[in-house]
Order: sequence, then structure tokens, then C-alpha cells
Amino acid sequence: FGEPAFPVDTHIHRCAKRWGLSSGKSVEKTEEDLKRLFPRSSWNRLHLQMIYFAREYCPARNHDAEKCPICRVERDGCLL
Repeated sequence: FGEPAFPVDTHIHRCAKRWGLSSGKSVEKTEEDLKRLFPRSSWNRLHLQMIYFAREYCPARNHDAEKCPICRVERDGCLL
């Protein structure tokens, strides 16, 4: 409706936790965390970018940390 939004589904919730962006136990808490981290002007775009990136590199099933550039970096002990 013309207002910035950062909707969080279960996949974004899972990825935000994997990527160290949120430790939220619920999608509502994860949404709060992500909104705090990123500027309001980027919410709509970033929401879609996270979905497309996660589909390609960080799937819910058969997740392989070596195939996801973010998980691979975090697993090796480097922070983004």
C-alpha cells in the first residue's frame, strides 16, 4: 500500500538466524531485528533480495553451507 514493509516468512526467518542477523524465536522478533538493522528505504527491495538469494544458495532443504557464500564465511569464523 505504498508503505515500506519487511515481511518475514519462515524462510527469511531461518536464513536471518543462519546468517547471524537475528536470534529471534519468532518471525515477529526476526522482523523487528531486520527492521532495526536496515534502513527503511531498503526494506521492500531487501526482502525480495533475501528470498531470491536464499532460494539459490541457502535452501531450506538439503542446505549445504559450502554452497552459500554467507554460511561458508560464517562457518569459517569470519564475520561479514
